[in-house]
Amino acid sequence: MYQIAKLIGHLRPFVLVTAAAVVSHALALESPAPTSPDVSRAVPAALPPMPEGVTSFGAVTSDGWLYAFGGHKGERHEYCAEMVSGAFYRLNLRDGQSWETLESAAPGQGQPLVAYAGQVYRFGGMAARNHAGEKQDLFSTTLAQHFDPRSGIWQDLAPLPAPRSSHDAVVIGSKVYIVGGWQLSGGETQPVWPDRGWMLDLADAGAQWKEFPQPFRRRALAVAALGSRIFCIGGMDSDNQPTLAVDILDTATEQWSKGPDLPPGKSKGFSCSAIAQDGRIYASAFQGDLLRLAADEQSWEVVGRLAHPRLAHRLVAAAPPQLIALGGEDGHQKRPELEVLTPAITPLPAVSTSESSANSEHP
Repeated sequence: MYQIAKLIGHLRPFVLVTAAAVVSHALALESPAPTSPDVSRAVPAALPPMPEGVTSFGAVTSDGWLYAFGGHKGERHEYCAEMVSGAFYRLNLRDGQSWETLESAAPGQGQPLVAYAGQVYRFGGMAARNHAGEKQDLFSTTLAQHFDPRSGIWQDLAPLPAPRSSHDAVVIGSKVYIVGGWQLSGGETQPVWPDRGWMLDLADAGAQWKEFPQPFRRRALAVAALGSRIFCIGGMDSDNQPTLAVDILDTATEQWSKGPDLPPGKSKGFSCSAIAQDGRIYASAFQGDLLRLAADEQSWEVVGRLAHPRLAHRLVAAAPPQLIALGGEDGHQKRPELEVLTPAITPLPAVSTSESSANSEHP
């Protein structure tokens, strides 16, 4: 327990920033959102590493490109303006040759990226007012922007109703949903843990944010969408305890239900990542297994394993059935490598209870 408390203290400003997922089968009455990049053939098995090693960044695939923005560049204790990135890159997944540097934006970590109608969106995030060597002064933002690949510039949207970071986001039809997170106000002010999420219709230029209730308060979680449902996976609760919980919001009925907990393992579900691909939900947590929600949605299956187990990383969709894991850290160092994953058709043997127990605490 001491080890758990110690690492949680180190990682408290971290978020998952998991790649935000997009819906696999959009609602029939709404405009469809892309579920994977427009890639006509498999993604190359060997992709170049990210230009900089970061945790708690945003990543998403859209129209054959992998986009990555921001994140934390420093060691776990180095939360300062110099260590929060505002860099923005993309990788052409058709050839997988090299990363392209795009227009940078206000630095941020703990903010998701989502894609809609060929554009890339970012919402909220954490930044630092303090410089290296100064007392930490961290704050969440209300920033909402979208990037148009045709013009190559960022443009502002209606800001979030309140500052938020360490949250995740997903698009269903034309609507983006912001789930989880917390609000940091700088200095030694205690964080606020909201019990409300937000929704914005990206197809309506005059739309305003609308709130919806959450039956939980937690951050560093991952979200993924399937049809009209949003799966809210793992994270850390307002008691600063990592959790394996899965909560499901049906946006068509506005009703919440419980899903199966993630399997036990190192760090539980803290700073995990999730994505929808080919009508299934996938997740990756610090234990390193690639998990898939079973067809009956009563349990999780192991369908692969990362070469470098990591947290505060991103799992994104590539050419079906491929997925890409990128960024994050392995408990000791940043992992800029990209791993192309092809889920097994038949689930792999589950890890034994003794092995799970042995790996259930933070390093």
